[in-house]
Amino acid sequence: MPIHFEHYRGNEKFVKRIYDLIDLMERRRRIVVTPFFAPDECNICDAILGHQIPYRKSGGYQGAERCRYALLPYEDELADLKITILKATYSPQFGKLAHPDVLGAILNLGIEREKIGDLIVKDNEFIIFVDEEIENYIVCNLTRIKRSNVHFKRYEGEVTYEPKIRYEHKIVSSLRLDVLVSSFANISRKKAQELIRAGLVKVNHVILEETSYLCNNNSAISIRGHGRFHFKEIVKTTKKDHLVILAGKYQ
Repeated sequence: MPIHFEHYRGNEKFVKRIYDLIDLMERRRRIVVTPFFAPDECNICDAILGHQIPYRKSGGYQGAERCRYALLPYEDELADLKITILKATYSPQFGKLAHPDVLGAILNLGIEREKIGDLIVKDNEFIIFVDEEIENYIVCNLTRIKRSNVHFKRYEGEVTYEPKIRYEHKIVSSLRLDVLVSSFANISRKKAQELIRAGLVKVNHVILEETSYLCNNNSAISIRGHGRFHFKEIVKTTKKDHLVILAGKYQ
């Protein structure tokens, strides 16, 4: 397959990696399973594979953001994506554990990020989706996070998850990215522009450095240091031509 780097500026290295995996699959005529890819990488992979290369894609549950792929020599082949689900509970007496606490503890074991899929934290439990090769390593070595003792076990059940988002109405002058970042993070527009230009803001998992970018309904906006937000829709326009929008922060 010819490589069209011009469509993926800034992601040439990742694009080449995908084409190398396709080449490996075609030369050896065997299934090739990828690591877990981040959401923006999944978008690129979907675009490259399209309808030309048979593949299976999964993150271990419906709606997963981080997924891995099985590239197939033949359309009707069954593929094992080698995803193991691990679940742990803990006592919150020493404080609640958040997503960064759990992910940081895993990475501190020397495990590469692409060996891990989504990580779901809720109440006093968390679930992680991992490459089956590192299952035993995590079970044996990750027994404490901060001050809490944890014990991971393989989970065979079906995982369903809907993120919690606290919505509210906001009034903004436009749908420019810097305007929305300013409103969501409760910072000045100048500071919002600085964050965007520094590459600290993502829209739908893609870093955007254009402050005047116009966001669409149902956009996920991540602001480093301030959290992740969902711009759902425009509700109405005020008499002064401002916009009333429905937006929320992921909890």
